[in-house]
Order: sequence, then structure tokens, then C-alpha cells
Amino acid sequence: MPNKKTRPGGRVFYGWVIIAISFVVLAMGTVTRISFPLFYVPLLDEFGWSRAGTATIVSVSGIIYGISAPIAGTLFDRFGPRKTFPVAALLIGIGALGTSQAQEIWQFYLFFGVIVALGLALIGFSPIVALASNWFVKWRATAVGLSTAGIQGAILLAPLVQLLISNLGWRNAFLVLAGIVPASIVPLSQLLRNRPQDMRLTLDGLDGDQDKEATALNREDSLIVDKEWASTDWTLSRALRTYRFWAIFGIMLGLSTAFNILFTHQVAFMVDIGFTATFAASLFVIFAVMSMIGRFGGLLSDRLGRELTYTIGSLGIVLSILMLILAKDTSDAWMLYVYVICFGLFAGSNAPTYAAATADLFHGRHFGSILGSADTGWGIGATLGPWLGGYIFDTTGSYTTAFIAAIIAISFAGASFWVASPGRVRRVAGRVR
Repeated sequence: MPNKKTRPGGRVFYGWVIIAISFVVLAMGTVTRISFPLFYVPLLDEFGWSRAGTATIVSVSGIIYGISAPIAGTLFDRFGPRKTFPVAALLIGIGALGTSQAQEIWQFYLFFGVIVALGLALIGFSPIVALASNWFVKWRATAVGLSTAGIQGAILLAPLVQLLISNLGWRNAFLVLAGIVPASIVPLSQLLRNRPQDMRLTLDGLDGDQDKEATALNREDSLIVDKEWASTDWTLSRALRTYRFWAIFGIMLGLSTAFNILFTHQVAFMVDIGFTATFAASLFVIFAVMSMIGRFGGLLSDRLGRELTYTIGSLGIVLSILMLILAKDTSDAWMLYVYVICFGLFAGSNAPTYAAATADLFHGRHFGSILGSADTGWGIGATLGPWLGGYIFDTTGSYTTAFIAAIIAISFAGASFWVASPGRVRRVAGRVR
């Protein structure tokens, strides 16, 4: 198990405090974006827009996220979380406030699609992964998995958001989010530190009696397979010239396309086949819990290796989507339960695995900007996925082809992971003999 103490005497290693705070900050930072599928149905009912047009609100968000993610990574590298995260929270709050008053679709594009997305880029997946990677080496995937489980924490809040929508209306629900996001994130962010050296601590919390082990871990000598690659001072420009960077980009593109097809349209799909929006929102809770459990796949990744763990996860996700395709009416509720359980468990396992793989390949002083640039792939997928799902439904009257497209995207991400082959650069700690 991870070493949680800095020295004999019982003090908890502050890196685990960083992980806990990161979880909460990410949960509160992403709840507005994660909850959009719950707002999607009432927006369709009130404004009567096409599904593709309404889903384009999320696509605009994806465009802005993709454009701003590299900049957000660079800002994180330079200024750290105590300065960038409060700005992110204020942007999300302003965006949610503006969305609550929107009357025309262009106003949704501006406030939700642009302003909220800018805030999300500054506080989202890439900065949180960079922060966790700065504090851990031996337990990197585990730490990344626990901190990024904040996304699932946001999903756990979905029933509360649905309750707000049902009782107060979608506009007032956005108003509540506009208040609680900055109020929670701004004070918590001041407890964060970018690196253990800022507090005179060492990576993984190794104490003075373990100087030799700490030195070995800090240099990662025992984990390195490709010494030339590992000794490179990776800047963004150098990373952009490697096929491994573009493979990581491909992983994020494939995952994002699939996830955004599913997350944007699954509530509408379930309502179409006879379920209530409240039932669909309740499935978010199961998904979130299973995904949190799946985050411990980071432990598996640290033991068995990135490639094997990721492949198992991808196969599980494909199985879950097949269950969604097979569901036809309310008698198939069990299929939807299988879908959210498998999707949550295996997607939860894959997230820390590919994030840790990226750190294995490119970690260094410029990791935030490198990961943020690769995260542009996620932004493109977040742009394409919602629109594609809506367009396919508007054209065919069914989501079947859209969900098949999600399977293809997941398969593309899996193939890209093997191209990246992080195990050829660094072994995981559990593989060192």
C-alpha cells in the first residue's frame, strides 16, 4: 500500500491531502458541465430546437475547451493551482449565471459553451493530473485515479441537480450552481501546493531514513527501460515531434468522442424508450459509484502495467455500450443497469491508466502544457460527439448508429494506447523485480 507518512510519528503525507482536495475541487468544477444531459431534455421541451442544434451547445464547449487546454496547461505550469483554480471557479460561476438568463441559443453558446468551458479547462482533468503527478512516482496511477475521481463525484451530484431542476426549474438550478461552485473552490484551492518541494517534502512522502530509496525513486532508475527517452527534457515543441504524443492525442480524441455521444444523449435515449428523466438521473449515481471503484484500477495499472490494464478496460466499455444498444423499452431496465455498472467500472479504470501513461512518457517541468495540448484531442471529441449523436438521431430517428460510432471510437483509443506503448519507456513499480 502507498506510504502515507513523511516520517515516523504519524503525520499524513501532505500529498494525500492534495489528492483529497483535488477530488473535491474537480467535482465542484465539473458538475455544471457533467449535468448538461439533465438540462438537455427541458431545453428541448421549452425551446423546440433540434437535438443536433441543442447538443451543439456542448460542441461549442468542446471547441473552446480544446483551444484553451494547452494555454491552461501552460498557465498551471507557471502559476500553480492557488492562482489558476480560483479564476477557473469564477469563470464557471459567471458562465452558469449567464446561462440561467439565456433566451436565445447564441447566449447558451456564449455563457455555457465559452465561459464555462474556459473555467473547466483551467480546473479540469489535465491540471489535476499534472498536480497529482508532481507529488507521486511510485503510486502515480493510484494518485491520479483518486484525484480524478472528482469527475465521478460531480456525477454523484447529478440527482441533486435533477432535484433542483424538477422543483425550481432549470434556470434556478443554474443560479444555484453559479453560487456554490466559486464558494467551494476558491477557499479550498488555497490549501494546494504545486510540488512537494514547496513544502520541503519528497516525492511519495519518503522520509529521511529512506534517502537511498527516495533518490532511486526520484531518478526512477529502476523503472526506466528507454534511458534516452526518459532523460530528455520534454518541452511541448519536442513532444509535438513524437508519434507517442499524437498517440496520446488519439486516445483522448477517441475516448471523448465516445463519452460525449453517450453522456449527452443517454438521458434523452432512456426517455425515448419509456423511462423517466428521474430514473435516468438515478443511473448517474450508480455510474459514479462504479467509476470511483474503477479508479482503483490505478492500483492494478501500477502492478500489471498500463497496456494490459487499459485493454481490459476498453473491452469492458464495449460490452457496456452493447447493452445500451440492446435496450428497447422499460422491460429492459436490467440492461441499463449492466450498462452503467460496466461502463462506470471500466471507464473508471482506464482514466488513471492513460493519464499515468502520459506522465510516464512526458513528465517534467513542462508536463502541464504537454498534457493540456494532448487534451485538445478531448476537446475535438467533445465538439464532435454531441453533435454527431444528435445529427444521427435527427437523420435516422434512432441512436443505434450513434452508439456503434461510440464503440468504434473506443476501439480507436485502445489501438492508440498500444502505439503510445508507455511500457517501452518505463515499467510500472509493480513490474520491477
